Amino acid sequence: MTQPRKTTQFFYQGEQLSSLVQPGANRSILRSQDMPLAEMSLTDEGRDSQLLITDLQQSVLGHVDGND
Repeated sequence: MTQPRKTTQFFYQGEQLSSLVQPGANRSILRSQDMPLAEMSLTDEGRDSQLLITDLQQSVLGHVDGND
């Protein structure tokens, strides 16, 4: 019997990362007008969401957990 591959898949919208799929975890970045706003994740442990703190250059400086 063969072992399942432990690969990570990256999905882009244009040149920007939109989703990441890996064994046990799926993550998506929500954007508005190319600005990253939030990250949602679904893992074996459950769901989580975070609001992203960004600057005008679209860099993520930090996050605020959705459960705070």
